Amino acid sequence: MKVLYIIDSLVGYGAEKSLAQMALQFKEVEPVFIHLYKGDEMKPILEKHGIKIHSLNLEPKTTFKKIRALVIPIVKIEKPQIIHSTLFKADKVARGIKKHFPNILLVGSFVSNSYSKNRYGRLDFVSRLKLFSTQIRDRISISKVDYIISNSQAIMETNLHALNVPREKVKVIYRGRKIEKEDISVEPQINFKQELGLLSSQIVFLNVGRLHKGKGQRDLVFSFKDLVQEVPNLVLLIAGEGYLRKELEDLIHTLDLQDKIYLLGYREDVPHLLALADYFIFPSYYEGLSGALVEAILAKIPCVVSNIPENRECFPEEGGLFFTAGDVKELKKRMQEALSLDWETKLAESQEYARAKFNIRTVSKEYEDFYKEIYDGFCREKTRINFLL
Repeated sequence: MKVLYIIDSLVGYGAEKSLAQMALQFKEVEPVFIHLYKGDEMKPILEKHGIKIHSLNLEPKTTFKKIRALVIPIVKIEKPQIIHSTLFKADKVARGIKKHFPNILLVGSFVSNSYSKNRYGRLDFVSRLKLFSTQIRDRISISKVDYIISNSQAIMETNLHALNVPREKVKVIYRGRKIEKEDISVEPQINFKQELGLLSSQIVFLNVGRLHKGKGQRDLVFSFKDLVQEVPNLVLLIAGEGYLRKELEDLIHTLDLQDKIYLLGYREDVPHLLALADYFIFPSYYEGLSGALVEAILAKIPCVVSNIPENRECFPEEGGLFFTAGDVKELKKRMQEALSLDWETKLAESQEYARAKFNIRTVSKEYEDFYKEIYDGFCREKTRINFLL
């Protein structure tokens, strides 16, 4: 069975990274990718494993009409049994071409709590109107989708209501990560600490994610400033890239934290960063089910995270320290609490929980089984209709 994935890009974050890692595990599905825009960090590893990639590398302002005109010939050449779209723009493209391919099943994705009350509550009036307009357009076009895979229960529940989707069309399958412990030598960590001029006695806090307002990194900078005044031997590493970088750079400079907070940019050595980190901090306002957070749990790093349903779903009941998203003072208190907490039981229980739920091999098999189930059902229904005719 061939599945054609249409996705915004193949950058090494979130949904893109998760989907690429799952595709590498497939045994019965032949994956083919179309990425619409620039950003292809995951492309080399996919091609190395013989997975075909169609890179359009379009500019962000390219019209959907033009994109659809480029995608339709590729679909005709590849002849997939299923098209699976991921992220908003790719969803719009896939839904727009559905009428040309009525005999190809269209699977969509719920990968973020984009329409949550928490997100709406953080926006000004104009931004709320823009988001609501997007939600209405999403709600209208989603009727063209045959099935949807949601990467968490919490995200499914929000989107069922926001987009008026029948529950029977949605399947929850978690994002997967490798659970085998990688053989990571200490040398890269030592070298990296030396490059930054860090002392071996310094305690390292780590955040991994796109530099985006929704990720709460501004809150983290303000909280960290208050905390480091009381506990001077701390350092914060933020790994990721995005449009918020300049604003964060200016804020770090204004608060005179250049020797305490380091923006590392996009990194492909996150396992090494996790190995040198003492604590993982994740202050998002809304999320998909975060692969970065799952990786930190699997690495047995103490986690201080925002108390949103998407994050809570990654832990057993008391697996992490939670704070109200956007509450700078509470975030600082939780980071301070983390420094003195006995984490041994929490870490062991959280890792066991994550290993059971987020094993990349199990998740990939669930994807393959779901594709087979819906395609077999589609074929049976076509046969039944043809027989009646």
